[in-house]
Amino acid sequence: MKKDSKVEFLREKKLEKAIELIKEKGKFAVLSEYSAFFDMRTYFKVNEGGDIFQKSYNPITLLYLFCDDEKNLAEYLFKYSYPEEKQNIKKIDRASNLDIETLKKNLIKTLVNSHLDFSKTFAKELFLRDKKAFFETVYNFALMGNPKDLKLFFVYALEEIFSKIAYDENIFYIIIAYLTKFRDDYSTYMDMEVDENNLNFDKSNYSDDKKIYLSIFKKVLNKYKLKNENKFRASLYKYFEKDFILNQDLKNILMEKIIWK
Repeated sequence: MKKDSKVEFLREKKLEKAIELIKEKGKFAVLSEYSAFFDMRTYFKVNEGGDIFQKSYNPITLLYLFCDDEKNLAEYLFKYSYPEEKQNIKKIDRASNLDIETLKKNLIKTLVNSHLDFSKTFAKELFLRDKKAFFETVYNFALMGNPKDLKLFFVYALEEIFSKIAYDENIFYIIIAYLTKFRDDYSTYMDMEVDENNLNFDKSNYSDDKKIYLSIFKKVLNKYKLKNENKFRASLYKYFEKDFILNQDLKNILMEKIIWK
């Protein structure tokens, strides 16, 4: 059987070679080229005894957005690639026969119900035809769940990356796949009652991790007029009554940028 050169490269972990690759091709081209190794087949498992296991997000797309240091990027490539989980990323179909409103409805339904075969098609079609409608829809979805899963950050990363490069199907797929496959808990959002006491955040009492999250949260709310903004604020206020911890590599990068100030 012919060996996979990318698998071999990731397992060898030759840092200098990876640095040269990033310098030569650019960080987003490398992110795209190795995207098959960033997604996981499943994030949620349960055994016959009722034990539940949930894996965390892979931060590499976020790190590649915020970091420009080639050595760090090379280290992240080895650290956050999973050769044993290699996915076969196929061309995403179009759904050009559907109007924008139908696409929006179908996309949110398939995201919530974790139907990747359909969500990726509706997402691609909506993104290519109406980016504003696409991002409003996926931000609405991202903000309904638990902030610790950083779905908000992944949507933000998608928007920022595609403001810098042309549409890339591999990068698009790995973010949509994570949003769809990582099952969320919507109970806090569903049960949330909005009042004046849970709409404003006292950052002086928050950890740096929470301040970083709030900076992205506020950027999104300032850019998009989301119908349920107050409910999103109240839900986040409730979640922030508990601990909130970012991936350490991601936190280190964002602390350097001091993006919450």
